[in-house]
Amino acid sequence: MGYVLAVWGEFVNFIGGRSGVIHFVLFAAALVCCFFLGKWERRRLFFPAALVLVFFFNPFFYKYVGMRFLSGVYWRLLWMLPSSFVLAYTVVKLSYRLKKDVWRIGVVAVACVVIAVTGKPIFSGETYTERENVYELPGAAIEITDFVELWMTDWKETMIVPNELLCSIRQYSASACLLYGRNAEGFIADIGEDEAKVYQEMSSETPDVGLITEIARNKNCRFIVFNTSFHQIPEDLSEYGYWRATVIDDVYAVYCRTEG
Repeated sequence: MGYVLAVWGEFVNFIGGRSGVIHFVLFAAALVCCFFLGKWERRRLFFPAALVLVFFFNPFFYKYVGMRFLSGVYWRLLWMLPSSFVLAYTVVKLSYRLKKDVWRIGVVAVACVVIAVTGKPIFSGETYTERENVYELPGAAIEITDFVELWMTDWKETMIVPNELLCSIRQYSASACLLYGRNAEGFIADIGEDEAKVYQEMSSETPDVGLITEIARNKNCRFIVFNTSFHQIPEDLSEYGYWRATVIDDVYAVYCRTEG
């Protein structure tokens, strides 16, 4: 039963909110229609998609294959479902059975409106912004990394950065190593106990600077970056063994470990 609930949780995470549920229901209805449309549709659309669903919702497959080889990304199996194609094909195929063109156009138009209205725009201010540079990454991530690379004593440097920069910095430079990355949110694998403590503090508006700097020193992490618009910390961290090296974009304060 535990594996059944785990699989259902993966499915719920993949579906998301209300729009995801509606679109999956529409896809499921279209898939059922494919079964009755004919032999070609059953062989090329219905059975392949049904096979994916059978494997995905199989708790034994999840236990012996999913947890071992697809930990954290099991939901990606549902990417193999040809949802958009099945919906489009079914609507066009069914509308084609109508004798008058006006009815065909009307059915397709209504179907498109239903899909659009029940969905949500992905190109919005919350998900997309105008690019700041040729790397299509936040400018702060690039400036922070370039600054840290000037102080490198080896081929790489370990840093602690605010959560919003976790992915961007590693995309820009391999020499900028992070104490923890997006795995902090359980994306693929769990992070260490100390790393989890730091991540928890960096997620807080009032982080425990003493704890962060202590773990940073133990992990040979020379650079810590705070978001001063979010983190409420003292400007001077010299008593913790770190000095304020620079400020990027008037927001990101970069602290470097005091030598010695």
